[in-house]
Amino acid sequence: MPTGIFADCGAIFLGGLIGWLIGGRIGERTRGFLTTIFGFCAASIGITSIIRVNAMAPVILSVVLGSLIGDLCHLEEKITSLAGAALRKIVGDKETDLEGLLTVIVLFCFSGFGFYGVLLSAMSGDSTVLFSKAVLDCFTAMVFAISLGVAVMLVSIPTIVIMLALFGLGLLAAPLITETMLRDFMACGGILTFVTGLRVAGVKKTPVANMIPALALVLPFSWLWSLLPF
Repeated sequence: MPTGIFADCGAIFLGGLIGWLIGGRIGERTRGFLTTIFGFCAASIGITSIIRVNAMAPVILSVVLGSLIGDLCHLEEKITSLAGAALRKIVGDKETDLEGLLTVIVLFCFSGFGFYGVLLSAMSGDSTVLFSKAVLDCFTAMVFAISLGVAVMLVSIPTIVIMLALFGLGLLAAPLITETMLRDFMACGGILTFVTGLRVAGVKKTPVANMIPALALVLPFSWLWSLLPF
């Protein structure tokens, strides 16, 4: 059961609702401080996943090659462009911070953190990452909704659709995944989660969506690595 997905999307909706209701009662300085703290919390979750690695070599190779593929394909730019086009049709000429909404959509729907959490839940039944993400996303949505309003709540709809589709793919792949492959996948996802955390915290604005292909490469690379005679 994709309970972690429902928890995360419910948390986004709840956080967006609370942020919309409290409006401007939280100052700009406090909002910025909280966002930084959420980012470092996400980075910490990434570290706990990285240390479970079985073999670091296939993980690093996957991250490097996957990020290169994503960058050459301009993956994050294309995602942002498509999301922006959809937003403009929905919002029209209303005075809405489209740039802010785009940031929210990419963060919640297309982050390496989210992709990793969903696939891990499908392949292993472990929803711990998604439950941790739900806590962070609730507060993050609240902070964004203070500035962007009720639109943040609606981001939970495309998020649940994308996550359930990924969950289905993960279920199909699960019978082929060994324990060592899963541990390397967790480490790869941990790196993406760590980078996402640094981006949210404002330390380094890395195009995390460009790194998502690494999650597809790490499983076959880990399997091939396990066949080597050493």
